[in-house]
Amino acid sequence: MRKTHLSIVFSLIVVFSTCCLTVNQTFVNTMKTKIKILGVFGHTGKSHFDVFKPLLEELARRGHELTVISYFPRTDNAKAKEPLPNYKDVSLVTKDGIFVNVIDLQQIKHGWFRPMQELYLLKTMADYACNAGLRSSSVKKFLQSDEKFDLILTENFNTDCFLGFIHRFKAPYMALSSHQIMPWTNSDMANTDNPSYIPIVMLGLTKPLDFFSRIKNTLWLLVSKVIYEYYFRSVDQVVANEIFGPDLPKLKEIALQSQALLVNIHSSIHGSRPQLPNVIEIGGLHIPSRVNPLPKDVAEFLDSAHEGVLYFNLGSMIKMSSMPQEKLNVILKVIGSIPRKVIWKWETDELPRKLDNVMARKWLPQFDIMNHRNVKCYLGHGGLLGLSESVYVGLPMVLIPIFGDQFYNSAAAENRGAAVVVAYNDLTEETLKYALDKIFNDTSYHENAQRLSKAYRDRPATPMETAIWWTEYIGRGNGRFYFRSDSTGLSWYQHHLIDIMLVLIIVSMMFFFRLINLLLSLLRFFKRTSRSQVEEKRMLKKDN
Repeated sequence: MRKTHLSIVFSLIVVFSTCCLTVNQTFVNTMKTKIKILGVFGHTGKSHFDVFKPLLEELARRGHELTVISYFPRTDNAKAKEPLPNYKDVSLVTKDGIFVNVIDLQQIKHGWFRPMQELYLLKTMADYACNAGLRSSSVKKFLQSDEKFDLILTENFNTDCFLGFIHRFKAPYMALSSHQIMPWTNSDMANTDNPSYIPIVMLGLTKPLDFFSRIKNTLWLLVSKVIYEYYFRSVDQVVANEIFGPDLPKLKEIALQSQALLVNIHSSIHGSRPQLPNVIEIGGLHIPSRVNPLPKDVAEFLDSAHEGVLYFNLGSMIKMSSMPQEKLNVILKVIGSIPRKVIWKWETDELPRKLDNVMARKWLPQFDIMNHRNVKCYLGHGGLLGLSESVYVGLPMVLIPIFGDQFYNSAAAENRGAAVVVAYNDLTEETLKYALDKIFNDTSYHENAQRLSKAYRDRPATPMETAIWWTEYIGRGNGRFYFRSDSTGLSWYQHHLIDIMLVLIIVSMMFFFRLINLLLSLLRFFKRTSRSQVEEKRMLKKDN
C-alpha cells in the first residue's frame, strides 16, 4: 500500500515537472541559434558608433557571426586584447578621417533659425556619408559578394541611402538610434509624436510646454518632416539608385519595413511617452559594467582633491580651441578662480593659459573619472553619452548645449532638477559662476541626481541584455510584421482622420441646412396659418 502511494506521488511530481517545463519552454526560447548579422553604420561621428560598438562585440562574444561596415574598424590593440574571429570589418576609413574635433565654435550662433541650421548640418553630413561610404572600394567589393544574412542592423539618423543593403541582401532589418527618435522616424514607425507634449529633438523646450512652445514645437515638427521627405530622401534616392541599381524600391518603402527600433534613451531622463512595442529603450547601452583603474597621474590628482573636483568635457566633436577668445577667457577666468580642482578634456595636453588648479588632457577615461568619489560636478555640452553616464553615476551637471540633441537632453536633465543649463549665447562670468555655485552649494541638485540615478538603473534587464534579446528575436525570424503598427499603411490624411472629419463636416452642414430649411418652412407655414386665421376673423367680423 505504501509503495503504491509513493509511486502515485512520484508520478504526480513527474507530471507536474513536465507541465512546468512545457510551459517554460512555451514562453522562453532556450535555443542558442547562431545568426549571421550585417551591421551598416555609415555615419562618421565617433560618439554614435560608441553606442553600437559594445552591442556588436557582445553579439560576437555570444557566437554570432558579424560583418560590420563602418568608419570604426577594430584596432590592432583591441584585436590583440580580445580576438573576435567571427567579427569581420568592412572599413570605410578614408584620408578625410572621421568627425572628431570638427565643430568650429566660431561658427556657432544660436538664433530663432537654429533648427534650420541643424537641418542643414544634418544634410551636409548625410551627403558626405552617402557619397563617401557607398562609393568606397570596400563597399563596392562587398556588394559583389554572394553572402547571406539573417539580420541587418543599421543606424537610424540623417539618411536612408544605406537602406539599399536591405534590398540587396533581402534580410529583415532592425534600426538603432544613438539618441532620441528623429521626427521622420516616428512617421516611418507610426510612433506617436504629438507636439502638444512631446518636444522635438532639435529644440530645447522645457516641460510642460506652454502655448507658444507648442506652436514652435508643432511648426518645426512639420517643417523637419517635410524637408526630410522631399529634400533629404530625394537626394538619397539618386545616390542609392546609382549604387544598388535602378530596381531599388523607394527608400521610404524600405524604411517602413523596420521590424524594431532600439533607442538609446530612458524615460527616467526624457519623460514618459507612448511607444510602440517594437520601439525599445536601451538608454545607457554604452555604459561599461565595471569601473577601470585610472591612470596614475589622474588618480593622484583626484585623490588629493578633498574639496571636490569639477570634470569638464565638451565631447569628441567640438574643437574647444576654436572657441571665440572672449568666451574662452570667461571659462578660463571662472575655472581658475573656483576653490576646487578641475580636470579638463582639451585637444592638447596644455591650456592656452596655465591654471594651477587644472589638469588638462587630450583624452580622459570619462566614466572612470565620474565614478571617483571626489568628482562632484560634470560640466558638459549635453551630449547623450556623457549625460547618461553622469545620470548613471548620480552626478549633478552644468550643461552648455552647442548643437544637435544637446538642447533637448539638457532641458530634460534640467527638468529633473539634476542640472543647470547655461545658454552658449549667454555665457558670461556671472552666468557660469552662478551655475557652478548652484551645483556645488545647493544640495538639492545632488539629491535629485541621486534619485534620478536610482530610477535610471532600476530595470527588469540591463540595456545590453534587452538589446541582445531583441536582436536575436528578430534574427530568429520572429519579428516579421507582428509588431508593425497598422497605421504605417495609411496616408497622412487617413492617419489624421482628415477624410473622416471632412465627411462629418459636410454631413453636419447638410443636416444643419436641412434643419434650417425645415425650421424656415415651419415658420412660413405658421405665418400663413396665422395670417389666414386673421383674415377669417376679419371676414366674419365684416359679415356680422
